[in-house]
Amino acid sequence: MRLKARETPGQAVDRVTAAATFTDPSRFPIATPWGQSDLHRIAFEDVFGTDTPPNSRAAAMAIPAVARARNLLCTTIAKFPLLELEAGAPTPPIDSPAWFTAAGPTSHQHRMVWTVDDLIFYGWSCWWRANDESTGLPVAAGRLEQDAWQVNDDNRIEVDGVEVGDDDVILIPGFHEGILTYGRDAIADARALYRTVRQRLNAPIPPIDLHQTGGRALTKTERQDLIDIWVAARQSAKGAVGFSSPDIDVKVLQAGGDQLMIEERNAAAVEMARVVGVHAGMVDATAPKASLNYETSTGRNQEFTDFDLSLYVDPIAARLSMDDVTAPGRRVVLDLTDFTGPTPSGTGPVRED
Repeated sequence: MRLKARETPGQAVDRVTAAATFTDPSRFPIATPWGQSDLHRIAFEDVFGTDTPPNSRAAAMAIPAVARARNLLCTTIAKFPLLELEAGAPTPPIDSPAWFTAAGPTSHQHRMVWTVDDLIFYGWSCWWRANDESTGLPVAAGRLEQDAWQVNDDNRIEVDGVEVGDDDVILIPGFHEGILTYGRDAIADARALYRTVRQRLNAPIPPIDLHQTGGRALTKTERQDLIDIWVAARQSAKGAVGFSSPDIDVKVLQAGGDQLMIEERNAAAVEMARVVGVHAGMVDATAPKASLNYETSTGRNQEFTDFDLSLYVDPIAARLSMDDVTAPGRRVVLDLTDFTGPTPSGTGPVRED
């Protein structure tokens, strides 16, 4: 009897490439895998203003502290190679799967960056997979765009509206439900603060009060016209100079607003760091303890490794270690050796691409 020829990893990649949806970094998905698109919220914002910000990735990434935390986590974790270990073995075997360092038309680092991005914002990530027909284990895998897949009412995964089998995808659950879910109020508060900052930038500080001291009482329309004229003048290139009549007293209202704004922005950055899961120093914010305790950069990096990275590294390693992805008796880890070692190599870990 003639045995069926085994599919090579290259052939598997070519086969899946024709049907799979791959990450396009120019697209910023706004839909969660568990619900409908947030396009209606963005439309609401366009029509009625920004008092109710949409629960979207784009809205969160517009906050500098969130962008800083996201970029730091994604780019750091993407440097860690995937290794397959024997259970309990201290050193990796030499036959780690080739797909660990191949992800179709994109690099494996790109796959990991956007997987971590998914876990941060949505709490879930999903990979397509091509399997060895004899073992059922993957020989190729790549990340699906967040808006290309969803979970239907039967708790089955659909890709581009078509239900797929469990062995066609690798669903990676995070350790939290995503910051767009539990961090929505904090994100809305931070966005409101930055809107206030932009308003203060448009109107030179300090704020003023146009106080009428005499003459005919101005009507409501006349008062608003006077305010509009002053606002427009203060926003012009010659806004440092103004004019008032003898009946208008220009009162300067200064109550330490500059320092208050700095403190509020720092507090918002600290809150965003807590929401994402990194300590404040990693987003260049000052936590309250910083005024009491001396903290070195080495200690900060070690804290980042011990506590912050594990929130996103561990769920990926745990999912890839399950028996439908890795052979029983083996486990997958992300190798932090070069990141945590005393003398990291100048070119990163020696791994085959």
